Amino acid sequence: MPDSPSGQPPAEHPSAFKKLNFVKRELPLQLRTLIRKLQKNYTFFGDMLEDEVGSFLRLCKRDTYGPGDVVFREGDIGEEFYLIVSGEIIIRMGDRDVARLGPGQVFGEMAMLESAPRSASAIPGEGTVLFTITRKILATRMPALSYKVVVNIAKQLSEKLRESNQAIGEMNKKISLEKNNAPEEEKLVE
Repeated sequence: MPDSPSGQPPAEHPSAFKKLNFVKRELPLQLRTLIRKLQKNYTFFGDMLEDEVGSFLRLCKRDTYGPGDVVFREGDIGEEFYLIVSGEIIIRMGDRDVARLGPGQVFGEMAMLESAPRSASAIPGEGTVLFTITRKILATRMPALSYKVVVNIAKQLSEKLRESNQAIGEMNKKISLEKNNAPEEEKLVE
């Protein structure tokens, strides 16, 4: 479509011309600052480009929870995962607190991999702001980004598994030492 002599779009088709005008949107400074902090401090975002993190955050829903609220309960079917923006989340299995998570950390991430019952409950320890995203929204709206998110979730799960394996190994060593140091009568009972 030719421009008019003034360099402006022809008057008879101004909307058609605008649709062809591709301009990359600049992210707001506050969002760029948050994205850089997330990329620097949290491995989950480390491999993503700035605009990918921005797109991911735009797909998220923002939720606020207070003390006494429950994000999800052990046994609930998981369809979404969460990024802690501020506050604290306590991960509880039965009556036992197994983890305390803070800003920048994610939880409920196994829901991105499978639709299965939650293995623990998530409870705010204080006023907490979360970004939430469902597997369906991520997979249908941004399939290429979904792949990167799943890879990053796999990395985090691998890290958690490695930490759990290390803790189990240390407990086994402790149990073994206690057995070896037990009086002879206790060894015979076993």
